[in-house]
Amino acid sequence: MKALALESFDGGPKVLDLPDPVAGAGEVLVRVGAASLNAFDVTVAAGYAKDYMPYEFPAVIGSDLAGRVEALGDGVEGFAVGERVFGMMGVKGAVRDGSFAELANPQAASIASTPEPLSDLDAGSLGVAGGTAMSAVEAVGPNDGSTVLIIGATGGVGSFAIQLAALRGAHVIASVRPGDEDFVTKLGAAETVDYTGDVLAEIRSRYPNGIDALIDAVNRDKGAFAGLVALVRDGGRATSVIGGAGDATEIGGVAVSNSGGNPAHLSGLADLIVQGKLRVAITRTYPLDEAAQAVQDFANEHTVGKLVITMG
Repeated sequence: MKALALESFDGGPKVLDLPDPVAGAGEVLVRVGAASLNAFDVTVAAGYAKDYMPYEFPAVIGSDLAGRVEALGDGVEGFAVGERVFGMMGVKGAVRDGSFAELANPQAASIASTPEPLSDLDAGSLGVAGGTAMSAVEAVGPNDGSTVLIIGATGGVGSFAIQLAALRGAHVIASVRPGDEDFVTKLGAAETVDYTGDVLAEIRSRYPNGIDALIDAVNRDKGAFAGLVALVRDGGRATSVIGGAGDATEIGGVAVSNSGGNPAHLSGLADLIVQGKLRVAITRTYPLDEAAQAVQDFANEHTVGKLVITMG
């Protein structure tokens, strides 16, 4: 098969001819139709994940996928050969198996059946970003009229979080770079704040009594996250999707948490798209032969929405 993989830490990922993967116990072999990029994939491709995960070369890159089942590993139930599926690769314990390939072997527990109206392009973009966004929105629990500030609103997680919070009736404040206002308002943001300026001062001036909730998709640094949490009123909630809360459960009267992708959200996300209540903001697609360029563009450009690699 063709796959985007790292051969070593010395060079970037390349499209290589590699042996087909095999569905191990608890895994499903999938012929991939589409797979979207996430920030984690760029981190892995740059070799930065070696501080906390071993790499087994050649290491195929990619976490999200959508495609069709080719084979079932031992112990797998609930799926059939030929069935369309989507989701994530799952936790493999090492950087080795990935989805930017013609074939992939995700864990069965990390995928779900794809509803027929849902395209592989959309389904292949839902796993990590959509699942993380739904976890984050559930963590802050907005209701009708709640003010929710989303930092990193134009990215994959943010573009889903805007819509999911708005569906609950929240008043969404989206952080944007000037020029991106239209992108987020079309997704359901009620107002924007320029992240190239002083976000803290601007939000304080608009909401002197504090906002109800915060979703942060940008700041891994605990101090930066805590600074944003100070914008939330006592009794409000804040969550980080990249670990900014650390081990804390409360900061200054605000309940805080970390949120991540959860396969349990896959079917619900798919249903919302089929119902026309949620959309995937795909801004660019790349054929597999140009997958290395896709990773480079994600890393070096101002990425808005989702970038997707297609295998067809």
